[in-house]
Amino acid sequence: MDATPDTPAPQLVEEPSTAGVPRQTVDLLVALCLGVLLFRTFSAEAYVVPTGSMAPTLLGHHRELTCPNCKFPFDVGLDDEAPPARPVCPNCGRSGFDREPVVTSNGDRVLVQKFLYDFRAPERWEVAVFHYPGDPTQAYVKRVVGLPGESIRIAGGDVWVDGVVARKGPEDVRAMRMLVHDSRFTPADSDRYPRWSFRRGASLQGDPTGWSQGPDGFRREPTNPPGDGDDWIVYRNWDPGLGRYAPIRDYYGYNGGDVRSDNPVADVGLEARVALGEGVDSLVLSLRSAGDRFVVRVPTRADEPVEVTRNGAARKVFALANPLAAAEAGGMHTVEASLFDDRLMVAVDGSPLFEPLDYDDPSEARWNDESPAAIGVRGGSAHVPEVRIYRDVHYTGSLGAAHRRPHGVLEPYRLKSGEYFVLGDNSPVSNDSRFWTQGPVVPRSLFLGKPFLVHLPGKVVALEVFGRSLYWIPDPRRIRYIH
Repeated sequence: MDATPDTPAPQLVEEPSTAGVPRQTVDLLVALCLGVLLFRTFSAEAYVVPTGSMAPTLLGHHRELTCPNCKFPFDVGLDDEAPPARPVCPNCGRSGFDREPVVTSNGDRVLVQKFLYDFRAPERWEVAVFHYPGDPTQAYVKRVVGLPGESIRIAGGDVWVDGVVARKGPEDVRAMRMLVHDSRFTPADSDRYPRWSFRRGASLQGDPTGWSQGPDGFRREPTNPPGDGDDWIVYRNWDPGLGRYAPIRDYYGYNGGDVRSDNPVADVGLEARVALGEGVDSLVLSLRSAGDRFVVRVPTRADEPVEVTRNGAARKVFALANPLAAAEAGGMHTVEASLFDDRLMVAVDGSPLFEPLDYDDPSEARWNDESPAAIGVRGGSAHVPEVRIYRDVHYTGSLGAAHRRPHGVLEPYRLKSGEYFVLGDNSPVSNDSRFWTQGPVVPRSLFLGKPFLVHLPGKVVALEVFGRSLYWIPDPRRIRYIH
């Protein structure tokens, strides 16, 4: 069961005294309580997510750990019917957490917008709660990927609709991308196994680089001689499962180190905070997806266009805006770039630089690179306090050790009117449309609503109060909206 109604026992509440309290304050509190009660009764319903099939978007019962090697906080799922998963840090690959402190947390509590699907149909990529077709007494939560009348197939980790890869918009990418590495959490062994390298020019024998890494991130100072080559910060991927440099694979820190991650993931992205100093000619971004390499050059002058190349050949893009061209030197900007679903998207401070660049002829070379992403500048000084590397959800054709013939994997599955195909974000362990024995579809009549808020996350902590040692307390850090 993936979602259960959250129905706490009613509490007896004494009527507060109004002595010395302004009447309008009491009226406001009463109105607020009535509003919350009406909202819960007629608009929203609370559910608990007990399993990790939608991790990391939604968490089931889990443990919270902090890696002693890089100080990265991460979650590992708990299964009541299996031994605890073996933690391996997804940021640096450190294992051996037997003596590290662990905080046990309940599954996410989500508010579900009821009756939404009475007014409109479920949409692709949105999270939905529905009655499980195999047992309508159970509620499941998954992501909608296939709509009525479509032919759905899972291939290469992507969803294909009527023979064409289903592409995500910017908000979908932000909601579904999975963190691979965060430069703010530097591993203690980074001197032996650096996750970042610096390179100037097109080869390792280029001009001296101006980049260096310190406690406040990456900084570049002008070099002497200045030269005209691009100066790069290059990411090097350390595989948590293999314990060595390797291309990005579909590793889930939530599943622990015992769940295999054998599938290379070509869909990559980055997000960085960037401040460009005086003398910077342009910001440059590089993303590799299997045999394709895209380079995006963002100039700092308004009279110069944004340039995009694919495998060295220029590609035309429909320019929208360039916030860097109108920015003052030294201002901090957020830069996002993704190469998901054969689509290139780049944004600065939330504004897209150009219309998404789709390419329906991906390279036939299906190799991946251990350095799939880089960010750099040409000329001047710069400060990059943080860079995060992401990957896309990679949908698999198997469910752990279970031997089942999957739906929509070996051949497309055609949905009928009113039928939907749903998948979990934690694909290796998600029992979803691919593996249901009664068939892969969810009829529209079984949809309950759309979860929109993780509203009351909590954790179990040890406190010696009234002779008891374990208490559940709310954790406001985890409150978040659900896309």
